[in-house]
Amino acid sequence: MKSVHRRSNGARARHRPGERAQLRIEALAAGGAGVGRLAGEVVFVPGTAPGDRVEVELDRSSRPARGRLLGVVEPSADRVAPPCRFADACGGCDWMHVRIEAQQAAHEQIVRHAIARATSLAEADLPPIRVHPAPLPLGYRSRARLFARAERGEVRVGYRAPRTHAVAAVDRCVVLVDAIAPLAGELPGVLHGAAGEGDVLISLGASSRPVVEILWRGQLPPAVWQRLDERTARGEWAGARVTLDGAREAASFGDPRPAILGADGLPLFLAPGGFGQPSEEGAAVLARRAAELAHLDSTRPPHVLELFAGSGTLSVLLARGALRPSPAAEAAEAAEAAASGPPGPASFTAVELSSAAVACLRQNLAARGLAGKAIEADADQYPIPARTDVVVLDPPRSGAPGAARAIAASSARVVVYVSCDPATLARDLGGILRGGFEITDIEAVELFPQTSHIESIVRLSRARKSVR
Repeated sequence: MKSVHRRSNGARARHRPGERAQLRIEALAAGGAGVGRLAGEVVFVPGTAPGDRVEVELDRSSRPARGRLLGVVEPSADRVAPPCRFADACGGCDWMHVRIEAQQAAHEQIVRHAIARATSLAEADLPPIRVHPAPLPLGYRSRARLFARAERGEVRVGYRAPRTHAVAAVDRCVVLVDAIAPLAGELPGVLHGAAGEGDVLISLGASSRPVVEILWRGQLPPAVWQRLDERTARGEWAGARVTLDGAREAASFGDPRPAILGADGLPLFLAPGGFGQPSEEGAAVLARRAAELAHLDSTRPPHVLELFAGSGTLSVLLARGALRPSPAAEAAEAAEAAASGPPGPASFTAVELSSAAVACLRQNLAARGLAGKAIEADADQYPIPARTDVVVLDPPRSGAPGAARAIAASSARVVVYVSCDPATLARDLGGILRGGFEITDIEAVELFPQTSHIESIVRLSRARKSVR
């Protein structure tokens, strides 16, 4: 093997295409790859664990350079045998070969590094990150997106293979809850005779029965429709919905809405095909912490605004907290009212773009007897009312740059930002901090064990002006 070194004049030694090299993996990066170095140059190597010494085939066509893993020369103590026989072919759980404690440590460091880099804050100046471990490392997902393709008269169902459009067929996924885990093996029979390909979203519905959402690009014969109808009619599935490419409307069977147990212990319905957290238990932890961090000790009822509210997984606790002040606040309000009259009621407003999600949000609030306003609008462009005290936002992976600018210019006192992407979270925090806020809390919730994905919660408060 040709050695790698620096030239005496400081120029980096060139590597021939396809050259092999050995390196030590120092850390895990956002996106899942391990990070190593050759002569000071960063190399990303997927499928590795911190501390591994590996042999790779170098690819310098991208920056940072990539290394295709050829073998593990010296495994680290953080490397484990994946508990799934499809792990290598599937790629859906890109960290299944990493010890669960090491996954959590990597998530914490990725979040901390991203925030520090985007906000120009020193990592040492950030508050310590509180990590909420996953209750279960396997069998935790109550929803998933599968990929299906008709090939030579048969339908293969599974996940997309790493860095390709091929189907990595699986008959059972070990990270899914028992109620939906068998669907990966059943769906090829349900879709038998189909032509084309599509995405299949599986989740729990009413009474913890499966719900199947099919987004199909191609043809589905009458037999497929009949099988869907039979499964819902017999009660095997709570519901199903099919959207054919180019069709104006979806066809529904039974009740196709996903349903979870809300953080308040009551059923909570989600919009068909809409956003939902992958784990019922994890979603409850996330909602409780968001509501607790949004709490505002105040002598008057707070006005709470939630952006990107979805179907209300956070709203059902935020609305309850906004409309029911703490006993101390109630006592202070009573004294203030006795002296100068009532200060006016608290309020809760939730903003969401999807009309189907807004309908579920209203239903979920009404089922709990909670007051609040649900507005159908683009949350990233929504003007923040002047009286807003608390803003809670849970944007998609692309983040919320427009909302961040509006928050910075608002009079809000507390912001709680829930994020599934550390990079866009950090970018938006940089914008919010310009409005005179400071970061008080950072938390990481392990909603996606066995993967590089991480859910974060950051609380910001309006910094107090210094007294001269």
